[in-house]
Amino acid sequence: MLLVVCVVIAALAIWDVGPFSDPPTEAERAQETVEEFFDAAADGDFKTFCSLLTNSAQKAIEVRAGSIAAEEGLKTCPEILEVLVGDQLKGSELTITLSNVSGDRARVETELRPQGKGGREQRSVLLQEVEGEWLIYDPGFG
Repeated sequence: MLLVVCVVIAALAIWDVGPFSDPPTEAERAQETVEEFFDAAADGDFKTFCSLLTNSAQKAIEVRAGSIAAEEGLKTCPEILEVLVGDQLKGSELTITLSNVSGDRARVETELRPQGKGGREQRSVLLQEVEGEWLIYDPGFG
């Protein structure tokens, strides 16, 4: 009986559940947002990609792409990014090198290796917590 109890306790600890559960830190939550953001871009899912941006970041994209968007008849962030970014990030690999949080702001340092390119591009992704959710206000694209 004691052996069974020990096995159950060990299993709970290994699977990080029950009394051993460890909720993610804010830095880990910010990292997850960045990973989801770049995964969406790599998959060509610009709807998800845009949903992980703050409203001001989405508006900035729409303003920067104003003339191109007008010529192409594009109105929304996903439509604009599909044309501007397209497959550029498809198959890219992301590595997170550092993450820190200060209040409602976070900085996630990354290395991005676009598919077919030998080098890595370093990017600082800046996030803001909005209504309990980490959103990107500067994806570090320059």
